[in-house]
Amino acid sequence: MLKEEIQKTMIVKYKEGNKNATDALRFVLSEIKYAEINKKSELNDIEIATLLQKEIKKRKEAIDMFRKGNREDLVSKENEQLVEIEKFAPKEISDAELSDIIDEETRGMSGVSNMGRIMGLVMARVKGRADGVKVANMVRQRLQAKN
Repeated sequence: MLKEEIQKTMIVKYKEGNKNATDALRFVLSEIKYAEINKKSELNDIEIATLLQKEIKKRKEAIDMFRKGNREDLVSKENEQLVEIEKFAPKEISDAELSDIIDEETRGMSGVSNMGRIMGLVMARVKGRADGVKVANMVRQRLQAKN
């Protein structure tokens, strides 16, 4: 299970003396624990992958903000943590694969009024493997092209 892999890796990184990696993985494990407390049961790997995607997004946003503030020391720290977290996240779906899924789900539908319905179908199939904004843009383009 993904949670155990993260725990084992955190212990290895701790023993190696890699503070940034240890901190990042410890934080992820605490987020998993909070989510499990809220859910009142253990998270499955898909739910953990979704949580990892959120953490990756947070790190990328922090990196952008630190760059704007000329804080290169914090940029490098966040980058190191980002790399550690990305090791456990599922690989992102390719644009071609995503396009095929969108084609399948939009078959027989047109008009932006179906956007929410199609987004739900597509996101259920690519859960944790694609950014929602990217999916929304591709679905919108596809629906507008069909008009």
